[in-house]
Amino acid sequence: MIIKFVVIFISGLVNIILGFFIFKKNSKNPINFWYFILCLTGGGWGIVKAVQLSWMNIFWVEHLIIKLTFIFGILAPLSYLLLAYNFPYKLKAYGKKIIFLVYFFPWLLVFLVMTGALKKENDFIFNNVLYREINLFDFSIFAIYYFVYVFLGFFILLKKYLSANNIYRPQIKYLMIATVGTFLTTGFVSVILLLFNNFAYDWLGAIFLLIHFGVAAYLIFYKPSKNI
Repeated sequence: MIIKFVVIFISGLVNIILGFFIFKKNSKNPINFWYFILCLTGGGWGIVKAVQLSWMNIFWVEHLIIKLTFIFGILAPLSYLLLAYNFPYKLKAYGKKIIFLVYFFPWLLVFLVMTGALKKENDFIFNNVLYREINLFDFSIFAIYYFVYVFLGFFILLKKYLSANNIYRPQIKYLMIATVGTFLTTGFVSVILLLFNNFAYDWLGAIFLLIHFGVAAYLIFYKPSKNI
């Protein structure tokens, strides 16, 4: 358990640091901003996940930690969709109603989580061991939202890739591979398996985030600048 805590916590922290450096590189660019938010939400999810697996105070786990993991998990697909929308340019300008709806659904879920109307799981401790049980209906709502937003983000990037010139195509390809790899692997171990109350591999999600986000950051933000 200690090894898992250290690995997950460090992975989450490095994710946040990675996002911060990308943001500092060009803080006025919406691409850098949303990549930072993506790393912040993913890294924040990893850190609170590490705390959840190691903190044996069930009151704080129930009333704070589980809510934070849910909130970070909700905001990560939103940041990915908005990153895809802006990267490396906007394919088209969508109306205010569509943009409003894109923001509305995740923040509605966040509100429901904060008020306790939407609850991810029930945790309890027996013989100093943490046991977790998913709330299937509530978590299914999140699962549908998660994969819809991830699919929309990938669809936007794919449309850009198919229509882009040779200057932008490699960067779009790198982002598609890295982010889809992230959200599908993390989505499998931390979303799909949880629907069946299988928590055995949940902790691996934070590591997948670090690997893929790190690859994307190098290929998109660092490697091109070296070749200039």
